[in-house]
Amino acid sequence: MTDARGDFRRSAGVLCAVASLAAVAGNPGCSRAKEAPGQTVTATSASGTGGATAASGTGGGGGAGGDASYAITPLAPAIALDATPDAGAAYVYFTGVDAGGRAGVFRVSARGGASAAEIAVGPPLVAPLGIAASADGGRVFVADPGAGSSAFDDAGALFAIDLPGGALAPVRGGEGLRARGLEVVRGADGEEQLVFSGRDREDGQPGVFAMPARGGEAAAIAKGSPLVDPSGVAVAGGGDVFVCDPLASPDGAATIFRIEDGFVSPFATGLRAGYPCGLALTRDDAALLVLTRDPARGAAEVVRIEVATGARSTVATGAAGDGEPGGLHRAKAADVFAFVDAFVDHGAEEQGSVFLLSQ
Repeated sequence: MTDARGDFRRSAGVLCAVASLAAVAGNPGCSRAKEAPGQTVTATSASGTGGATAASGTGGGGGAGGDASYAITPLAPAIALDATPDAGAAYVYFTGVDAGGRAGVFRVSARGGASAAEIAVGPPLVAPLGIAASADGGRVFVADPGAGSSAFDDAGALFAIDLPGGALAPVRGGEGLRARGLEVVRGADGEEQLVFSGRDREDGQPGVFAMPARGGEAAAIAKGSPLVDPSGVAVAGGGDVFVCDPLASPDGAATIFRIEDGFVSPFATGLRAGYPCGLALTRDDAALLVLTRDPARGAAEVVRIEVATGARSTVATGAAGDGEPGGLHRAKAADVFAFVDAFVDHGAEEQGSVFLLSQ
């Protein structure tokens, strides 16, 4: 096993719910979301099966917030890690493994009622962790910290997949950075940029980086302390970056940092996030949605955090069980979110689901 894959093994704990992919990536660890409770938000139960489930916000964690109502729609059973709607929220793309244990990228209709279709499966994908959609809907981008060439010690790669055909190609300059979570934004020049978490290929420091989506040099937005193992990222319209780090707090809970003009400061603490940590801003940048786990109920839930005040509310919860929260992303043109909840029934079989969250 290479050092890069050993680092990936220590980091991507959610892959304990994905045994076949864990074997490929050399990662037998279990999610930090299952550790002892930290500062959690009071859950609002949502019941119902087989269709959309209504969930409304309730006060918690320091404020009333979350006055919007959301509907949760299960789209497809899947062993998934991260998910994103396309720009218009017609389809949801997600990373994970198929029934045969092959790592890849898959697609399901946002209307549900259909099985997932393969988009790109197998090599060069090894452990596709993060996924994000372009603004024009023409491509999805994938962060795979287990892929890469021997020249970079298999220390990860970024890939672009053309839609709808599924032609996959590496993003030039994305190799060797152990990329994990990512998002796609438009730069000041109108060109799309990839913003992603990973490690500097020269000094190994953890950080958040940006590079042209067409390929090029990666530039550090912030790196080093207090970042330890940054995962999911979200980018505000004004350029501020929010990044989730599941190892930055000594109590084992995740910390979300806000990066403003290169300065890194804590934004939210005490969250039991999975890996990759799922977070996304609402379209107006007013609130940050974070996919977490309530240790008391064993359920994945979405927590809404008001950006201006820090007030928290639980806007969606799953059924009690062995939840393993993963990634969460918003459609570029709508307040529609996709997220995954992967979990293992140790007495039976691996299971999981891809969900749509909408107002």
